[in-house]
Amino acid sequence: MKEQGKALCAAVENRADELFAVACDIFDHPETGRQEYYACKTLEDYLKTQGFEIEHGIAGLDTAFKGTFERGQGGPTIGFMVEYDALKNVDHACGHHLQGPAGIGAALALRDVSDKAVKLVIYGTPDEEGSGGKIDMAQAGVFNDADLVFAYHSGSSTGISWENLALQGYSITFHGKKAHAAGAPYKGRSALDAALLMFHALEMMREHCTEGTRIHYTISEGTGPSNVVPDTCKVAVTLRNTNSRYLADMKERFADIIKGACLMTGTGVDVTMRKQYDSLLSLETPRREMLSVMEELGCENINYSHPAGRGSTDVGNVSWVAPTIYFHTYYTKAPAHTEEYAADGKKPCARRSMVTASQIAGLTALKCLNEPDYLAAIKAEYQEKIAE
Repeated sequence: MKEQGKALCAAVENRADELFAVACDIFDHPETGRQEYYACKTLEDYLKTQGFEIEHGIAGLDTAFKGTFERGQGGPTIGFMVEYDALKNVDHACGHHLQGPAGIGAALALRDVSDKAVKLVIYGTPDEEGSGGKIDMAQAGVFNDADLVFAYHSGSSTGISWENLALQGYSITFHGKKAHAAGAPYKGRSALDAALLMFHALEMMREHCTEGTRIHYTISEGTGPSNVVPDTCKVAVTLRNTNSRYLADMKERFADIIKGACLMTGTGVDVTMRKQYDSLLSLETPRREMLSVMEELGCENINYSHPAGRGSTDVGNVSWVAPTIYFHTYYTKAPAHTEEYAADGKKPCARRSMVTASQIAGLTALKCLNEPDYLAAIKAEYQEKIAE
């Protein structure tokens, strides 16, 4: 590793105790999506002490912010997205308390060791676990001027996230006509029948979808006693695919399924579509560099594959607006969203995940500053992917 890179890693480590204390403070004050007032203020206040200008409440979100430090003119804009929402009942069982300090640590270390013109931006993004704060922020144009954006997550290995699933959620209510199930069933029109036909058709559709498709459904509210033809049935459906464009085709097919279920049962329907989480647009150019950085740092459990993501994240929405690198560092073998995962939140393994993330992002960003052609290559690949 070159001397400047070593200096950056040392700069991260020099602030590690201070930043991990911030992470532990957020861990001790867990807040669910769009209620992260303590975490948001904690990160904003720290950034102010480091000379960042703060824009609070961006994109109409009370717990979103943008912290900016700019040096010189004409340099690239390099961003670090950070989350800080906790989960209901299991608190910080997804490691989001580490993200703010990790992103800030990378930005400050980069500022310490490089004198190049640059705009460093910390994007505070609420509610990843719920309705996707980044979706609102992307639609509001918050990331439009970014040349490169980093996003980090703790995990069971170290590597580059690849092809997280695009997701479209639905809340659907079928409306029928109530009747006595034994005395006058012919007078009824079953909302439950409509839901069951829709579920069956989804199973037929599942067979004829590409690899990487996931379809989930459930009855979200009870339909009453068995001796009454139900006039209302509320269900929830989720469609997922590794490609946002293919998900659009799935949505069209599903719309026809809903219509068909209503026609077959003589029922009506109300459909509410939730915000769509887009698939992650992944880039090979920075992936190769970051894997080399991970090796050089001696990271634990490096995953060299192109792992198809099993979940969905609003990071994907940002990746269709600006070149985005989504990576993870080893934290624990415990499964996420469990009490066991949360129990490791203030242990040395959590500190190590945070520090490693800062160093990986910082070193990759440093290469982009020192080698403009490298950043240009990332942006060129991104434009090719967008145009596909």
